[in-house]
Amino acid sequence: MQLTSSSFAPSQEIPQKYGKRADNTSPQLAWTDAPAGTRSFALTVVDWHPVAQGYIHWMVCELPATTSALDEGAASGAMPPGARQVRPYAGPFPPSGTHDYEFTLYALDVERLDVPDGAPLDAFMSAAQPHTLATATLVGRFTRQAH
Repeated sequence: MQLTSSSFAPSQEIPQKYGKRADNTSPQLAWTDAPAGTRSFALTVVDWHPVAQGYIHWMVCELPATTSALDEGAASGAMPPGARQVRPYAGPFPPSGTHDYEFTLYALDVERLDVPDGAPLDAFMSAAQPHTLATATLVGRFTRQAH
């Protein structure tokens, strides 16, 4: 499975407009080659920088298996029918310097995950792991701009 974005290239800078302190717009994402048996997708966006300590910037589940992309700004009311934002989109906002933001897509063999809204990442992972058929990761970098 492959995860890409027309908003930024792999391991490259994520434009400022996607940051929380700017437009807080979710980037465009697209994926291909989902495995047979995929019944839904889930998505996490995490900042693993030691300062951020695994801060969750977005967590989505119940993306229909027929979905292969999220449009730019989807988090602001244009999610596919049935999709659920467990954690709403919070664009990158490192306290200083540059952080890597890891977008991970999960192909799941179930239509729904038993994860409450606002769940922590470990609860999400515990629910998703036994049902994960494949994952795809896209990393972008974001640099805090001086004001």
